[in-house]
Amino acid sequence: MLLFIYTVQAAGPAEILRQLRQIGLGFVAVLALSALRMAVRAKAWSLCVEEGFSFLQAFRAFIMGDAVGNITPLGPLASEGTKALLSRRIIPTSSAFSSVLLENIFYGISVAIMVMVGTLAFLLGYRPTDAALTVSLALGGVAIASVLAVWWLLSRQPRLLGRYLTHPAVRDAEDRVFRFATAHRRRVGQILLLEFAFHVAAVLEIACLLTMLVGFGPHTLLSALILGTAERLITIVFKFVPLRLGVDHIGAGSVASLLGIGQATGITIATTRTARNLFWATLGVTLLLRRSADNKG
Repeated sequence: MLLFIYTVQAAGPAEILRQLRQIGLGFVAVLALSALRMAVRAKAWSLCVEEGFSFLQAFRAFIMGDAVGNITPLGPLASEGTKALLSRRIIPTSSAFSSVLLENIFYGISVAIMVMVGTLAFLLGYRPTDAALTVSLALGGVAIASVLAVWWLLSRQPRLLGRYLTHPAVRDAEDRVFRFATAHRRRVGQILLLEFAFHVAAVLEIACLLTMLVGFGPHTLLSALILGTAERLITIVFKFVPLRLGVDHIGAGSVASLLGIGQATGITIATTRTARNLFWATLGVTLLLRRSADNKG
């Protein structure tokens, strides 16, 4: 919170408030694109389940799990664990945990590829300083190494978890992950397309905000791609910070300033994301409370 206040004060709260008013009803478009993002990941998750698990069941569980991960300092441990716990009432426990793990593997591949694309866009579209160039190349190298590591795991199928965690449920979940990657190659392609659609919707969301704030120009989509890549990196590194409050704002402001868009514009985009996250967190917590009340009833 202190970092958020400092960042807003440094950029000028009057300018940020003016830009937020400028967005106005455009926030509805932000919510629609964020709903699309959650929907495609929920659909990807449902495809990772071999038993009957509908899209609507996955979508509800995804919203609730995402809410828990956003408002608590446990990050992915809370969000992914909640999704698995909620879904095991519908599908077997081992399938619930293996499907969540599998979807996150595919999501991780898509994130790594997006980081590579975003890094390349930054290097080709702008003339970064030596420090920014070093960071960009390092991120690109880590992304390439991550994709290769995941590809090796899925092709060689080493039983890493089962070697150290001997519980039958752990071994069964690990076996399910490797069996799925081998037996459902067509689904693998569909899941990866859905994961990439998640990132496309994220870039479109930022492009819409940039159009509302500074107008559509020749570099709008390029800037949106780079800002979207920065957002993914911030989310991964600082997922334990509730709503990424402060860290998202200073990160978006710094990248926007580097791109020549203006620090205030980047902070306004991050603030809009915070409002969007609060909306979905409120909905997710409401669904959780209603589910708890129904179970008690």
